[in-house]
Order: sequence, then C-alpha cells, then structure tokens
Amino acid sequence: MGICLVYLALPLLAACKGGNSGASSGTPINTAAGLSDSPYISGDGQRLYFTYSRYDFGEWFMSGGARPPVPSGPDRAGLHHSANPFDESDIYVATRSPDGTWSEAVNLGLNGAYGDSGGMEINGGSTFIWLQGNGTASNIVMASRNPDGTWGPAVDPGPGINDHSGGALQDSPKLSADGKTLWFTSNRPLGHGGKDIWFSSHSNGSWSAPANLGAPVNTAGDEDRFWFSSGGPDLYWNGPAGIMHCFSTGSTCSGTPDAVTIPGCTLPSWVSLTDDGQRMYFACRVPETGRMKIMYSVKQDSGDWGVAHLVD
Repeated sequence: MGICLVYLALPLLAACKGGNSGASSGTPINTAAGLSDSPYISGDGQRLYFTYSRYDFGEWFMSGGARPPVPSGPDRAGLHHSANPFDESDIYVATRSPDGTWSEAVNLGLNGAYGDSGGMEINGGSTFIWLQGNGTASNIVMASRNPDGTWGPAVDPGPGINDHSGGALQDSPKLSADGKTLWFTSNRPLGHGGKDIWFSSHSNGSWSAPANLGAPVNTAGDEDRFWFSSGGPDLYWNGPAGIMHCFSTGSTCSGTPDAVTIPGCTLPSWVSLTDDGQRMYFACRVPETGRMKIMYSVKQDSGDWGVAHLVD
C-alpha cells in the first residue's frame, strides 16, 4: 500500500518526497522488490514496526492468485527462509534517529519458524502482540521483553481468542495501553458478514468470550485492522470503502463513520497514529502493480490529512 514511483498513481509521483523520514543507510524499509507491509508506529513516533518478506505479492494479488509470489526482495538480516511464500515473513523494527531519519530495520527477535505479521507494542515496547503461524493456521500471540532485551516465549491468549472451528480465522490484533482490552479481526460465526472487528477483555487471568463490535463499524462487507487513539476520540479501521474514521468516547462510534482521504494514496490500509494525533502511518497499494509501500501523512491545520509520503 505505498504510493509513489513503483507504488501508486503516476500523477502523484511528484508528491512522494521523503521529507525528514528517509532511511539513513543499509536496506531501506521500502525495498524495490519483496514485501514491506503492516506498519505500526509507536505512540512516541520513535519505533516503526513492519512485516517483511522476500516474496513479491504484487503479481499474485493482481492475478487473483493465479501467479505465485516470487522471492525477489533482499535478504534482511535474521529473516527466516521458506519455500512456501505464505510461511516466510518476519517482523522488523526501525528506530528514528535524532535527525529524523530511520535506522536500518532489525529483526525483532521473537519471530517463529513460520509467518509472523501485523504486530504492535505497548508499555514502551516491553510487550508485543502479533499474528504467528504454526504451519497449519495463524494465531494471535503475545510476548514480554526480558530485562536483558531478549523476548520471552509467545503466549497464546487462549481458545476464546484463537478459534479455528469451521474455518474461522483471526488477524490484526490491537491491544489497549493497559493490556486489558483486545480488538481483532475474525470471520467467525454471528458476525455482520465477512470479516468483522471483535473485542475481548482481560480480568482474573483470562480473556472474556469475544464480542462483536457491532454497527456502525461492522457491516455486511469486510472490516479489518482496527485502531483507536490512546488520548483522543478517533477510531480508524479498514472497511469496504477503504480507511474509515469516526469519533467515540468509548470503543465504538458516537456518530456516522466517514471515509478517510489521503492525497497521493488511493488504497491505504493498516493505520496507526502517533499519540499526538499529528502523523499517520499506513500501507498503500499501487493499483497498477498490486505492490505495497509504507507511507505517512501529516495532519493539516484544516483537520484533513496531507499528501502521502514514503517513509524512505
């Protein structure tokens, strides 16, 4: 979901300048081949997490799955390899330098033997939640960082969260700052249709049975990738019309949702914002190629979002 040069509408190329966010050295976040996707920016704007694979899924996406992904991207340090393109993805993190550029991304160190994707932090990076494959399915898992900087084992929240009965799936976890509420995507029964946003609460050592977030967030179409502001009323998610937004005093909309427009990106997804609400990070798909880039936009004085820029 990027938007310049290799990644988006050609008339928008002139708008794709890196600003003060270009990578300083080494392998960039947005590589010329392979896949960089599912970004998450830390609340302080200092850490950018993303999923990386050597496989290029653009042709696969454009062909409706007829053309298999090809391993064409660079081999980042620490990346586990697989002959199965759907089993090769790891989570990486880049750190913002004092001059505003990004360090070379490093493997987060908690990736398993199969695909890992879609992660986010809380507690200043000491707790991480993400989607981890096990060779047959993908589960939402969590891990805590040890005092020496290494990660503890991936912990499964339990069958109430990870339910594969009847072909159900779960994806795109979002954890509240206090670690007590979990939102995620699932196509499990009793939804509004397709994939919906569900949530669960943690108390007395266990997670409650997930509940559907309901309308107006969930519709008869697919909803995915829920995000809420830690200090404000903004809710964002992906819906059939693209990135959606509404205001709320809780975890659901207090009014009618509206579609988010980001100049320079027609197909954005996977939104996260810095705590001050001024900078949005997202993935952007180029309609002509099906490829993805990680981008950001700055909120304007008008309240609209400014033109999309590549992060590097």
